[in-house]
Amino acid sequence: MFTTRTTGKLATRAAFLTVTGGALLGASLTGAGAAQASQAQPERGFSSVESCTGVTGSITWSPGLVRNHTKKEHTVLTGTLSGCSGLNGAQAGTGTVTAVLNGRSSAGSIVQTGSITVNWPTSSGLNPSNGNVTLRRAASNQPYSLSGAFTSGAFTGAAVSTNVLVTAHHGTGSIAHPVTSQQYVNTAPLAARVNLG
Repeated sequence: MFTTRTTGKLATRAAFLTVTGGALLGASLTGAGAAQASQAQPERGFSSVESCTGVTGSITWSPGLVRNHTKKEHTVLTGTLSGCSGLNGAQAGTGTVTAVLNGRSSAGSIVQTGSITVNWPTSSGLNPSNGNVTLRRAASNQPYSLSGAFTSGAFTGAAVSTNVLVTAHHGTGSIAHPVTSQQYVNTAPLAARVNLG
């Protein structure tokens, strides 16, 4: 609250603050009602803030995937990112993605959870993004889905996702010859998305 040395001005200022304070309170209550009404509206959904159209790399499995036999697996997914762009346009060069995951999976049913680190192209000027993700696949002839959220670095709080399709593998999925590695290409961009709703 403002003070002045002149008592007359002080009384005038106090009266002014009383009147305007009431008006501001009414405005703030009206604004709160509008905000609540806005929150009740459907969310606009997620919008991409960074996206890479190309993702190629490999996935290693230890001890290896076996058909119709679920067991603990340690998984490392690595890849190269290309065709990246953000809010400021296209970014030259390539980036990398690494996910280290654990879970119980078989050759036909994959559910692995763990950490992810994305190093965006140097030209983007972005810090690496770190987070938590889940790698899933319901059947051996389907793509993998990789999805989660960034918890630190660039785009903290953003959702991250991509889909990848196996193009080659080492091992047949038998007990004697489990699948220990796979090569993949993406079927959907690797994208960081934020909710603008």
